[in-house]
Amino acid sequence: MTTDTTPTPEDQRIIRADQPAEILAAARVAFGTVPRDRLLLVGHSGHHTRPVLTSSPLTELVAESGREHLEHHLSLMREKGCTAALAMVVLRDGSEHVDPIELEDWERVGAALLLDTAHHLLPDPFDLYPLWVLGAGTARQVVLEHDEVGDGMSLWVSPVQQLEPFDHTRAAMDAVLEGRSVRPDLPGREVLAEVGRRLRLAPVAASPADTSDLLTRTRAALSRIGARRAGSTGSDEQFMTDCEQVSTMLSALAIDAVHWELLAMCVDHGSPTPVDREMLLQELTSDPTRRPHEDVCAGGGIYSDLLLLREAAAAAMHLGHPAGAASAASAWRGLTAVLALLAWWNHRFSGAGEMVDDLLRHDPSSTLAPLLETMIDTPIFPAWWPEA
Repeated sequence: MTTDTTPTPEDQRIIRADQPAEILAAARVAFGTVPRDRLLLVGHSGHHTRPVLTSSPLTELVAESGREHLEHHLSLMREKGCTAALAMVVLRDGSEHVDPIELEDWERVGAALLLDTAHHLLPDPFDLYPLWVLGAGTARQVVLEHDEVGDGMSLWVSPVQQLEPFDHTRAAMDAVLEGRSVRPDLPGREVLAEVGRRLRLAPVAASPADTSDLLTRTRAALSRIGARRAGSTGSDEQFMTDCEQVSTMLSALAIDAVHWELLAMCVDHGSPTPVDREMLLQELTSDPTRRPHEDVCAGGGIYSDLLLLREAAAAAMHLGHPAGAASAASAWRGLTAVLALLAWWNHRFSGAGEMVDDLLRHDPSSTLAPLLETMIDTPIFPAWWPEA
């Protein structure tokens, strides 16, 4: 089961097992994205131990090999010292409408699979308690009781609790006070589509050495575009200038060498020593001191701007001038690969896998996708570990 694992803050907070909205909010802040159709596990080894927060897609759990995927997930957590976990099934984002039949299936069949698999995990059981099922703005706790004699079992489902809105949780309030991003969903698709329509991409004589300056200027342009999206009064002339800057950046990203330099810049960000461009992946898999800066983690400033650039490239592919469609497609592929590798470096294997799936859907002949698949599915781990 491909998983995402998030670093635990140094200032550890108590995660209350009886407050599902707080667990969900803590996961949203920690992962920098809204958990959607996910299994969340908060692994621990008893009271007052630092938790390990992981996430994996529910689609893998309901696949034919779902039990084997889950056993692998739990075994990985045990290898990191966890002996038990709080568990949470999040349908949609937890608050969106869910068909009552689907919700009941997860409360019964899905929860039983989770709890029974954990109970029979070898060589010792892995305790999943409590297990919450969230959907349609509600939360229910599910407990599986095994008979002391024989293999019989009974399922208990708690009364319904209303799920507190994210903005009302302590985790969200703390994140705002700390200046952390709490709304990382990609907003303003209409404005990004308009940017894509205006782009005029053409081959440029860009070199990797230009990438840093290009990205700095492009991020400033994206910030102004974002302010325009939020309703501020920006001139049409400034908007056109900003679109031209985005166009220049995407044109440069049509060059393969610039993709690699962009990834290297993200690795260098916040590091006292630059990474060897020729040994980049080797260093990430062997040097535990290479840790991602928060700006290149999900929800971070650079990571979010790369997502916006990828969205603009996608719009340019389909809505922009036909002459620039090939360059836009190359930029989109490059940004997708960079984001997949950043997600992998952040121990977000599930998020990385989704990026690679996108890459294969749009470019089945990609030569990079098989390498990325191998790194994610094997998995080949980055040298650093979030809880180290």
